[in-house]
Amino acid sequence: MKYIVVVRGKLKGRPAEAGSAHDEIVSKVSPVGKSMGNTSHQAYLNTQNGDEFLAIDFWDNMEGIQKLYNDPNLATEFAKMFDEQPEVTIWSDSGWFQF
Repeated sequence: MKYIVVVRGKLKGRPAEAGSAHDEIVSKVSPVGKSMGNTSHQAYLNTQNGDEFLAIDFWDNMEGIQKLYNDPNLATEFAKMFDEQPEVTIWSDSGWFQF
């Protein structure tokens, strides 16, 4: 089954600074995430409010998601980028027609 993790939050500081923090965090975390089933990471900024961040991470198993997102080290890393801990939601593939 496929899973999507959606991370939404308000960025700390200016978008350029938050972007640098994001890239540093992803550089640290992505090798671990990939080894646990994270297959893709996509980051977005709200076009109407550049302080709002949205990431979509694709996973192939729930166990890896739970292990990574429950790691207190990830919360420490998020604190470098966000004003407060972001909202993290997990979605599963519906199996419905997609394009």
